[in-house]
Amino acid sequence: MAALEEAFGDAIQRQITDDASFAKWKTSAARREIVAFVTRLNNSCVNKPNLTIDAAPPQVRKLMDALRQIAKGCDQYLPKPGEARRYGSPMFRDWHAWLVSSTPELVSTLGSDNAELSARLAASFGDRTRIDYGTGHECAFVVFLLGCFKLHLLNDEDVDSGAVVCGCFAEYVRTCRIVQRCFGLEPAGSKGVWALDDYQLLPFLFGCSQLADESKGFGDEDTGLLTVNASSLSQRSMFYECLAFVDESTGTTPLDVAAPILFNLTMQPWRTNARRLLRLFDEEVLGQKPVVQHMLFGELLRADWDVSEGPSEESERLMRMKAVMDAANRKLGIGS
Repeated sequence: MAALEEAFGDAIQRQITDDASFAKWKTSAARREIVAFVTRLNNSCVNKPNLTIDAAPPQVRKLMDALRQIAKGCDQYLPKPGEARRYGSPMFRDWHAWLVSSTPELVSTLGSDNAELSARLAASFGDRTRIDYGTGHECAFVVFLLGCFKLHLLNDEDVDSGAVVCGCFAEYVRTCRIVQRCFGLEPAGSKGVWALDDYQLLPFLFGCSQLADESKGFGDEDTGLLTVNASSLSQRSMFYECLAFVDESTGTTPLDVAAPILFNLTMQPWRTNARRLLRLFDEEVLGQKPVVQHMLFGELLRADWDVSEGPSEESERLMRMKAVMDAANRKLGIGS
């Protein structure tokens, strides 16, 4: 993250630096704001398939095109045969430097010159020092989308129609897969976070909501193998896309051995899965210091915990917003 702070100056800063600041973060308005936004995104994609770029609204289409340009940039920095490395390819650092220099132009295509927004987009694709990627980077992209919404680059209809999730976020995950495969990025943290996937969490959450009213149970409990072709169903849901990726990565190993929690998800009601995964995101991503210590703060996501006179008006507004979202989730059978 230091490279981002050097590139974008005072626009972004890390604020979770010790146990005291982490304790304040856990009850902060910033954390509640992220949870509320993810909840809203999750509600928006219930029973909706992935969105093609041609069918996307104009601003969503621009975002999807920007993500495709990021993926295409990998072609300029392909790993060299026989290069010395322990984990990921050192060429990732060169690609990431290109990404940092390119994000201002990419963000400008959306109609903004906001440096913080550019930094957040660059922070969404892995760490150039450690050559790794994990759920913290995925969360950085969520905050980037939140920033786009706050700056009116995305509107309520873009968000609540499901276009942001089924279009932008689905395209983001595909871009991440290209980057992960190209440079062999190391999973941040322990391998197979929660035995779902080496890298991602949110596409499983959103993917379950996309399938909310569909039949469950396409894993064979006797063989531990899938009873469906996940690749052929990938346009239906991000869950199938991710399932196909994991199934391909595990080779001939039965899925119930390689990814037991993921296999169990295929056997449970989708709404139950979504409810559990939303709670998992809040507790195991936003609630874990090794993840959030790299989070960036600025005008679009404020480190609000130094206020000593009690909850701010904004904090109270976000608490009310989350209460409304929770009530809507309970009604839909999705929220926590």
